[in-house]
Amino acid sequence: MFKRLTILMVLASILLALVLYKGNTNEPVNNTSPKINSASGYSTVEYKITKIKDDQYFGESDDGTEIIFSATNIVSGDKIQVHDVVICYFEKDNLGKGVVKVEKK
Repeated sequence: MFKRLTILMVLASILLALVLYKGNTNEPVNNTSPKINSASGYSTVEYKITKIKDDQYFGESDDGTEIIFSATNIVSGDKIQVHDVVICYFEKDNLGKGVVKVEKK
């Protein structure tokens, strides 16, 4: 009986410590949420192209998030170069699917 009570007290104290730790951690604030266009069904994020390697384009948004996409996602015939700003389109209900299309701004 004493063993069970000791184990229960240890587990309860660990649980309490975890709850207190989680309550004191700061979550990062995401000031730039994707813009959702309800008419088109897409959410958009603007990225500045930082690097181009072969068919891969590397970009960074104002909040520091990075993206990599291929030339097959570019819908316009515009030539995209380093330091250009592009608009990446994602499905509104499925951001995890990835980039649907990319346009030069």
